[in-house]
Amino acid sequence: MHADRIGEILSRIIPLSDHDIEEILHEQRATHRPFGDIALAMGLCQPQDIWQAWSGQLDGTDGAPRRIDLDSIGIDSQAIEFVSPEEARRWTAVPVRVFGDELVIAVDQTNGTQSRSSIRVRRGLRVKFVLAERAQIERAIDIYYSNNTASAA
Repeated sequence: MHADRIGEILSRIIPLSDHDIEEILHEQRATHRPFGDIALAMGLCQPQDIWQAWSGQLDGTDGAPRRIDLDSIGIDSQAIEFVSPEEARRWTAVPVRVFGDELVIAVDQTNGTQSRSSIRVRRGLRVKFVLAERAQIERAIDIYYSNNTASAA
């Protein structure tokens, strides 16, 4: 069983015609930009539509967290405030995105299960966990928490 592609999920959220999808895919083949970025640039959707589609993609078909590449998708700096520096370092976990009442946190495979049950998140948000490479998470923690030593939890 395969996970739905972002375009499949996005077309369930907003009305994308077959022509729209073909144009986006043509642009994607030429530029290698993400489907959602192209749809956004073409004015076919809003950022919250991309978030909803991306978030829907995180739900693995087997219930296991989806693996992501932090170097590709980046970190939303606004998400950082929802997990304290101490918790991030303790569990090797970094918040990736926040939208509405949902927070996505990247953890690595080695301590993923323990951190998912133990990490404290500010403001009682619903949390989705994704897996990322430990080195990517550690780099993100160093970058985003380097000047932040106050506890957010």
